[in-house]
Amino acid sequence: MRPSFAVVVVVLALGGCDNRNQAKVGPAIMPQAMGTSPAPAGVPRVVVMPGQAPTLPPGPAALAIDVDVPWAEIATLARGPDAPALLVGDHDVLRRFTLEDELDDGPSLRVTATGKGKFCLSPPRTQAAYCVEGSDRRHISAAFVREAMAKALAEYGLTQVRVVPGDGLLWADLVRTIDGLRTCCKVPIKVALVR
Repeated sequence: MRPSFAVVVVVLALGGCDNRNQAKVGPAIMPQAMGTSPAPAGVPRVVVMPGQAPTLPPGPAALAIDVDVPWAEIATLARGPDAPALLVGDHDVLRRFTLEDELDDGPSLRVTATGKGKFCLSPPRTQAAYCVEGSDRRHISAAFVREAMAKALAEYGLTQVRVVPGDGLLWADLVRTIDGLRTCCKVPIKVALVR
């Protein structure tokens, strides 16, 4: 009995420590993503915290958006051809995150991501949806998104997805949704947001 007790104590002690492998810019904690590219060098980094309207410098910039910022607060700023680079973390390394890909006019899957840790995946031309909700009902899991997308790809053969950001969706949950879709499979998956 003592060895298993010791293991439990060690696991609990380690679980309570701060995660030092998390990318931060100032006070902002970056959402984690796997499908990224190198962060832009030599551009000003603008920290975005919940409830704060950022001021962008003239010229190129990179947004370091905290995990708890609602998507609705930054949607206009983060989208479009002149939008700043978006920073995320790959463990403790800052990386660039691509928000949207260019989709063709062909059919696409539809994913609705909500602010309650839930996402729903629908095939084209139907209201039916496969929904997954995290046990904490707070955050979307990129692993669950990958699993659902892999199944949808096998069933429908579609490699492009339109994401509908729901009310109350946090920036981190949008990143996890998009990253989970893009990194699910061995074939490239293109993702765009519904306007």
